[in-house]
This record gives sequence, C-alpha cells and structure tokens, in this order.
Amino acid sequence: MIRTPAELLDPGLWPALVLASSRVGGLFLVAPLWSMASIPTRLRAAMALVLTAALLPAAPALSSPLAPGMMAVHLVTEGVIGLAIGLTAAVFLHGIAVAAEVVSLQMGLSLGASFSPLSEITVPGLGEIKGFMVLALYTTLGGHLALVRALGGSLQTLPLGGEANAAAGAHGVVALAGTVFVVAIRAAAPLLVALFVTHLALAILNRAVPQLNTIMVSVPVTVGVGLLLLGAAVPITAQYVAEWVGGIESGAQAILVPFHPSAGR
Repeated sequence: MIRTPAELLDPGLWPALVLASSRVGGLFLVAPLWSMASIPTRLRAAMALVLTAALLPAAPALSSPLAPGMMAVHLVTEGVIGLAIGLTAAVFLHGIAVAAEVVSLQMGLSLGASFSPLSEITVPGLGEIKGFMVLALYTTLGGHLALVRALGGSLQTLPLGGEANAAAGAHGVVALAGTVFVVAIRAAAPLLVALFVTHLALAILNRAVPQLNTIMVSVPVTVGVGLLLLGAAVPITAQYVAEWVGGIESGAQAILVPFHPSAGR
C-alpha cells in the first residue's frame, strides 16, 4: 500500500505505475470532458498523472515481474481497457450531437455555412449547441466522476498486468462504438417525424393553394417548428441524460466483461 507520494519513486512500483498510466491515458483519449481539445495537452497529461497516482494504491500488486518483451503488449491492453471505459460515456454524447446535426439538416439550419459572410469560417448547426448542453448536464450530474469510479473498480476486476482477453474486448469496443447511431436515432426520431409531418402539410398546402409560394414559406415554418420542438424536448433530454448517467458505472462493468480471461472460453 502506498502511504506517501515519495513511495511512488520506488523502482519496484514503476511497472505498475506505467501500466496504470496507460489505462488512465486510454480513458483520457475519448472520455467526455477529460478529452476536450480546449484543455491544454500538458494540463491533461498532468491530470492523468495525478489520477494515476491517486488510483494506484487501490490496485493489487503485480503478481509476478513482467517480461520486458511483454510490457508493450500489456501497455496496449491497458490502453484498450481505459478506452472501453471512456467510450461508455463518449458514445452517448456523440450520438446526441449526431442527432442534433441531422435535425439541423432537416430544418435547413445547416445551410448557414453556405451563406456565411466569412467563407473561411463555418457556422455550426445545432450539434455543437446540443453537445455542450448534454456535456453540461453530464458534468453537473457527476458523470465524469462516475467514470473515474468505474476506472478504479476496473483495477480490482482486471488487475494491472494480469491476463486479459484482448481480442474479445476489442470486439466489444467496436460494437459499443456502433451504438452511436442507436442513440442518434432514439434522440432524433420524434423531431424527424414532426418535421416530416410539417413538410407533408406544406406539400398539401402547395397543391391546395398553387398561388402560395411554398418554397419561401417552408424555410421559416420548418425552422420555427424545429426550434419549438427542440425547446419542448429539453426536459425530456435532461431526463434521458440523467438516466444514462445513473447507469454509467454498470455500463462500464458490462463492457469489461469480454476482457475477462474466461470470456472467450
């Protein structure tokens, strides 16, 4: 057990420290908030090092010295484990952002980039706004701390330098990445249906009143309906995010199941 920071300088702890930093680094690559590009790289590296030192006392000691040739394999495995834990949160936020971009396209707001007076600057759609809103809810509800707790728990279920089924775990990570589209469909489907009904109503109106310039009317009507629906969906989105944050730790434990040595047997 590490009792003082000076004990981290013990050469006997360096292999465990390197392996733990690889797992934390995998989390920091994709986890929301921890992977934000706006945070300076040096600051993120310092945060990862501090978190590694804080979690290392909870990690069981290495059962046996690692062979020098196997150290690289263990480093990659630990990085994939941290990546899998971080993806349990990242896929949800990316799915919400993709859903908002699709809705923005259907509303016509994505045309703003084409009509921007500054051609070298693109005007983002609703994806960035929606993503920041969900990220704010995620951090307010402690989702980033839930990931750290899940990372600490993984040190007990999958000890550093231990045997792990990396192939099965990698397949689980790839399958988890595919859930981005599932989240996007669930988040965007109600709005897309409402916008489809709006477009259908405008088409019927165009047939009933040919004198009406439907093309000129459709843009403000579609944008107005979309913005009203987005505002009405904020409480539903907040509840959706709260339920998802409450299940982050269990989701992280589930994604680590394929990594257990007995999973592929």
